[in-house]
Amino acid sequence: MRLLFTFILVSICFTVMAQASAERKWVDSEVRYTDAAGKSVMVHSSLPKGGSVYTDSIGKKYGYVIFWFRVINESSAPLALSIRLPAEPFTIFPSPDSHIRLFVPPDTMMQDKISLNDYGLDLQSFLATGFNKPSVLDKTVLPKNECFFYVPVLFYQARGTTRAALVLKGKDLFFKISVAPDVDSVLIPCGKLVFGN
Repeated sequence: MRLLFTFILVSICFTVMAQASAERKWVDSEVRYTDAAGKSVMVHSSLPKGGSVYTDSIGKKYGYVIFWFRVINESSAPLALSIRLPAEPFTIFPSPDSHIRLFVPPDTMMQDKISLNDYGLDLQSFLATGFNKPSVLDKTVLPKNECFFYVPVLFYQARGTTRAALVLKGKDLFFKISVAPDVDSVLIPCGKLVFGN
């Protein structure tokens, strides 16, 4: 019985370590933000996955990449995460004909999806109904808990090496994106992170 318990415990530890290792492999940035009261939040931003093509209902072809973000509430107070992205595209490239579109699908990102294609997100199904709708995410992250979510980025008549991060300035949240070689860094307002009492 003791041998079986030891085997189960070792198996659980190995699985947790393997998941943490897989996650680390795909984390592009890790930033801790602390407010004036000493409450802190850690934000992990992933590397991109994707590279396929999405064709919208009028035949426009978009390249895409998918990012995930992990918000860890390190404080003893609840954290309100609110993200709002409009349905309209963002023109961030030198050419006015090129643009990006950002989304926050309702699918839940989890650690066990990190090794999957597109991080396990069925983007085609989401865009079939969500392409022309604004994206909204409202979550309460309890103390010592975390929240994972996806942000797919669609590119129209543009391409390049893409990196993204969530940036917190005060209570305001920004989606920071760079697309080499054309876009060094752009901050797009996307919501708020607010600690409760």
